[in-house]
Amino acid sequence: MRTYSVVFPVFRSLSCATVSAVALIAGSGLALAQDIAQPPQRAAMTRTAMPQGLAPEALPQVRSDDSAAALEETDTCAGADVCYDLALRYVDGEMRNPAFPADDPRGTDKVRLRAYAGLVLDEDATPVSQDNAYVAPVVEIAPGDTFRLTFENELPRPQDMVLPGEDANGNPLRCTGEPEDHNEPHCSNFNLTNMHTHGLWVSPQGNSDNVLLTVNPGITFTYEYNIPSDHPAGTFWYHAHRHGSTAPQVSSGMAGILLIRGNRQPQLGANGWASPGDLDVILPRPGVGGSYDVSFPERTMLFQQIAYACRWTREEVNALADGGTPPDDLPTVGEIKSDANGWYCDEGDVGMLEPGPANAFDQVGFGSWPRSGRHTAINGAIQKEHPGAVAGQVERWRLIHGGVRETIGLEIRKVEGGGDALRARLAEGASGNSRAAIAETVEEFCSGEPLDLVRVATDGLARPDILTSKELLLQPAYREDVLVNFPSEGTYCIVDAATASDADINLNDNDTALLGFLEVAPAEGSIEGDGGADHVMAMLERSIGETITDEAARDFVLEDLAEGRLDAFVKHRDIAPHEVSGQQTVGFNIQGTPPAFQFVIGEIAPTHVSNGAPFALVDEAAYEAARLDRVLPLGGVEEWTLTSFGGGGHPFHIHVNPFQIVEVLKYQPDAGCATGAEGARGCDIDPNDPATYVDVSGADSYEPQYAGLKNTWKDTLFILPGHLVKLRTRYERYIGDFVLHCHILDHEDEGMMQNIRIAIPDGKGGFDRPMTEHGSHEGG
Repeated sequence: MRTYSVVFPVFRSLSCATVSAVALIAGSGLALAQDIAQPPQRAAMTRTAMPQGLAPEALPQVRSDDSAAALEETDTCAGADVCYDLALRYVDGEMRNPAFPADDPRGTDKVRLRAYAGLVLDEDATPVSQDNAYVAPVVEIAPGDTFRLTFENELPRPQDMVLPGEDANGNPLRCTGEPEDHNEPHCSNFNLTNMHTHGLWVSPQGNSDNVLLTVNPGITFTYEYNIPSDHPAGTFWYHAHRHGSTAPQVSSGMAGILLIRGNRQPQLGANGWASPGDLDVILPRPGVGGSYDVSFPERTMLFQQIAYACRWTREEVNALADGGTPPDDLPTVGEIKSDANGWYCDEGDVGMLEPGPANAFDQVGFGSWPRSGRHTAINGAIQKEHPGAVAGQVERWRLIHGGVRETIGLEIRKVEGGGDALRARLAEGASGNSRAAIAETVEEFCSGEPLDLVRVATDGLARPDILTSKELLLQPAYREDVLVNFPSEGTYCIVDAATASDADINLNDNDTALLGFLEVAPAEGSIEGDGGADHVMAMLERSIGETITDEAARDFVLEDLAEGRLDAFVKHRDIAPHEVSGQQTVGFNIQGTPPAFQFVIGEIAPTHVSNGAPFALVDEAAYEAARLDRVLPLGGVEEWTLTSFGGGGHPFHIHVNPFQIVEVLKYQPDAGCATGAEGARGCDIDPNDPATYVDVSGADSYEPQYAGLKNTWKDTLFILPGHLVKLRTRYERYIGDFVLHCHILDHEDEGMMQNIRIAIPDGKGGFDRPMTEHGSHEGG
């Protein structure tokens, strides 16, 4: 039996079988999510619940070793390989508001949000508070582990919620009834929850990765994930996934990092790699698993859009009226406080994420994030400094987009002239015009050439070829492992660069933003070349020479590396055309006009060009819990063809089995082609002639959204209109019911999802039915 701390690196010396995960004020994201800067805190080994608002001096006493042993004898989690506890409750915390000076009361917003909570101890077993409440614990497991997660929903029941606003009689609003359409946002769903281990190749049934069940308030439920011994090591994550509450809960910060660590060496066979290895082998961490001349410190960054808001109360509206504000200018009770610069909170307000009085999703729906003026957080912190970097030391960055409503164009740029001026500017705040002013700050201070980002894994899975780029596009749910080297000492900005409107999920040219920054110490040795990708590749070569133990395998890995390839670490075999045994098509669309939108998924069928598309959306429908949309054969290999209709793209995500990207065909010329606009692309494309379509998934593609994705394995992919995406996937090992959906999570909550079943073929063209007929799967 092995026990894990809620933070990493893992502490294996703890005696109890359970881990009470995440702090009440849970986590300096830095300490929780990386091992590069400072020793992490240990997890408290109790299940003791912590009442809301409990002062530090009133924390429950830590159990002694004897009581821990007694708990181990009686605890239902005892005997599991890896065991965590999570409690879902309201947690009070703070968020930096960079619109105002750091020492101004308005520079820090008080917030009260749904979060995964628990208790964390320091190395002396003393309870500690941490910098941010809205980062869930880092979970570390290994192939072959059984991971048990005991999950307790301590939120109020829907009927006990107090909502923003008031009823016609001036009484507080209460959550009553349920929506007629389960795709309609409604307060009755906000405190219902469940858990999804995003990207894991595990069973979707029972108490494993089953997102078709509900954990209601007051219920404690234990998930059990049996990680297969051949599961790829990599970067994954977990988050709430109950239909109707996914977007508001993830937008509260209900998401965490999940790392599968492996130490398997690549094994050569007669015809290539008989058993691929783990990237962890050739990217050893300092002081972990041995002493190496070359090691790769890690930073794991969870990007979140925490969409809290403050709302007008009756007292405030009355005060405005008493002060002479004209009736037509008075805000509505319960309306989000906002001005031309975005949402704001007055002193004494507490930002929350609750159903709005007129629109339950007014904090997480279309256009809400750009309108809010809020900022993407890294590990729960806004514009935080990340210490510990050293010039010439190649770091492994595990990047996870755990947000809902933003496209991130990640760049790392050096600050010209030093970091003190940047720190002073950030401390001054942005004079109330936060986003625009911070974009100006980035352009003024973060003006260095973007560093090379050497990409070695995508969505947790090793890439077949190494891709180097200056900018990395992250859509919701994307993960990317990149190797980063700082060629010289100084301050470096972590930047969200402006993206073109057609590449952005918000359909706007978003301002450049500063996500955080690093202070880099002087180099401790020589740096190859200009310190960019060449230096990274040199360090990889040295590491491979030292870490791969079999001489023949080492030679093959080094030969592949010279060609920029990582075939020895790609866990899934390429899918050849002759293996394909079936076809699926998927089309996304938003139909209707506001407020009567329908978020639908259908199939696509060839047609003559209509509105610029040579495909029609057919059999489209919004999600229905009791409807089974696709039955797929266990052991089958299918090719999927996807596109989006309308004006915007949609991140496609399917549970259980990842997919390999075959090609991404641009079938629609840019709109500017018709007018001869400069920079228009694809102007030779004829939508009625597939021979003219352009594959934009190659490494040299002009379209950054898809460049270098050909032949890679992923579990989430942004599907743009005007593009035809072809994927192949195998249905291996697991049967059961699960979903595919758009990972703009409010789209999923409002109906852009389908039910899938992998079933056992009966050999007669049909399926055995090992499961009951599909139903709502709801319960206590």
